[in-house]
Amino acid sequence: MSLKTLLFGIGLLLVSQGIYAQKQYATKNKKAISYYEKASAFFKQRKFDEGMAMLLKAVDKAPEFTEAHYTLARNFQMFGKYEEMLKHYSATVALAPDNRNYMGAYYTLAGESLKQGDYKAAKTYAQKFLTFNPTPAEYVTETKRIIESADYAKIAMKTPLDFKAVPIGDQVNRPNYLQYFPVLTADQSSLIFTSLLNKLDGDENLLISRRLEDGSWSAPESLSTRINTPSNEGTCSISADGKTLVFTSCAGRENFGSCDLFISKKYGDEWTEPINMGGNINTGAWESQPALSADGKTLYFISDRRKGYGKDIYVSYLDDNDEWQPALNLGDSVNTKGEELSPFIHANGKTLFFSSNGYVGLGGLDLFKTSYEAGNWTEPVNLGYPINDYNDQVSLFVTIDGKKAYYADEKKQGRRYVSSQLMAFDMPSEATVQEKSNYVKGTVYDAVTKKPIAAQVELFNITDDTRTYTVTSDKLNGSYLIVLTEGAEFALEVSKKQYAFKSINFNNNEKKLDSLQPVEIDIFHAPIAKGTKVTLNNIFFDTGKYDIKEKSKTELEKFIQFMEDNPQVKGEISGHTDNVGDAASNVTLSLQRAKAVYNYLIKNGVDANRLRYQGYGQTQPTATNDTPEGRQLNRRIEFKVL
Repeated sequence: MSLKTLLFGIGLLLVSQGIYAQKQYATKNKKAISYYEKASAFFKQRKFDEGMAMLLKAVDKAPEFTEAHYTLARNFQMFGKYEEMLKHYSATVALAPDNRNYMGAYYTLAGESLKQGDYKAAKTYAQKFLTFNPTPAEYVTETKRIIESADYAKIAMKTPLDFKAVPIGDQVNRPNYLQYFPVLTADQSSLIFTSLLNKLDGDENLLISRRLEDGSWSAPESLSTRINTPSNEGTCSISADGKTLVFTSCAGRENFGSCDLFISKKYGDEWTEPINMGGNINTGAWESQPALSADGKTLYFISDRRKGYGKDIYVSYLDDNDEWQPALNLGDSVNTKGEELSPFIHANGKTLFFSSNGYVGLGGLDLFKTSYEAGNWTEPVNLGYPINDYNDQVSLFVTIDGKKAYYADEKKQGRRYVSSQLMAFDMPSEATVQEKSNYVKGTVYDAVTKKPIAAQVELFNITDDTRTYTVTSDKLNGSYLIVLTEGAEFALEVSKKQYAFKSINFNNNEKKLDSLQPVEIDIFHAPIAKGTKVTLNNIFFDTGKYDIKEKSKTELEKFIQFMEDNPQVKGEISGHTDNVGDAASNVTLSLQRAKAVYNYLIKNGVDANRLRYQGYGQTQPTATNDTPEGRQLNRRIEFKVL
């Protein structure tokens, strides 16, 4: 029993003893009173079992004995026996409906009725509790939330969402095990989840199941012998490319507190030895339920550290030195004095789903979403009925395209979990993310040796010149995966020491989800060598003009950085056109565009002795001019190493 629970229990017993001291009982039955007073003596001696036995005899002898019912209910509450608690609180208010001494029964019954989906009773009990003008104010606030929730639930149930959840398969949902907190890679090829043998021996492990050709899931297996131990490994999160794993470990490893967060990297097919994420993340409190951003650079998690509101969502950012910064509480725009649990940050990096019992909802823990806009989190929105009902809803995962969601359907007997299986459903449009995403994946190769290499792959939103994503291709197999979100134009920049400049353009500004498709692109990265040519794919001009468009700034700044990192490099900036129009005019236009780029680079610090410029018009096509796509490829700015 925790210290907090013990202190709460002592408080209940003191209240009980105060009632004993009244000596004005609701019954005249002397035998029942004798049992009641013997119970008081046992409680003073900390003989709880004997005391409870006497109280049960008292109410059996005198069912009208209000004080005994109330004392029983308070102490059953302390020991977590909720069915017995409710029975005796109900008896208390039935026997003494207007007695202020027992108003706490109404408060508890209101909350429990809400959790059981009895909204009419919840509202009735809550309204009655408020007639006693209770203090402190927190009780009033929570009681009003119960009333609002009861009203909200009735309305929500009249307008249900299109929701049908189905188990994801017997291969994954194994009998005698609890399965929960599912996460998937961006390509939805791998499913990782927490598993616990139903005998509740506490040995949680992380299992992985892989998508089969027919769409079903393979039988789960241990994620890694480096991750799982004979002790406890629980809730986890994984980056979109499946290369970074953060998970919870509560025993068997060196921890700051009761549960800490650990991180592991995957190279090839092997996971590294997990490392404690350190004092900027972990404290002497409880840290768990991580949610890693798609690129693995932002971490959300739950902690119950003292300076928060309770169980709260915290966030930490990975800096350019690969150090996690001190975790910050997300603040009262998201966190409440209730419990916030199971955060999940969507691949778009803006939409945060989480579970909470501190907002207006349908019962216990409901699922909510909020979006990060203009530097702030929007007001959380309940996902609605029947995604939420009076049961607890936790551990939601929404796929990168926003179409499907996974969660654990947990069944309880009292407060004990008796089953938990992984479910999937099509995400209703009212509840899903507004900005969907997809991904680009492939392998980075050395263009000469054709061997896989590790290189930095960065994604920039060129509309506002912000870096949105950074990964490093796998040092063993060269694989990479990055997330693209609709509604923006992106520049993908690939860099590695002693390698030439490399960029790719993705224009998702006008595209919506239905037109976005996963893309597989193998990148051949050329070492710096005389004669190497690369296209600067993210430099833009209006048709027939040579003024550099503002959205070209990202590419130009990255190229300047490339020149600074490789001071030995000299080269030629060249302009090229398609075959539309007069050949001589095309040469002039291509020269003007090359000169405009040259001037920008020189003005911003590149030594003029390292560059020259030239225009070739339509004389050096790289693709056919017979198609719009080919002509677009031919209209380009190129850099050649001299």
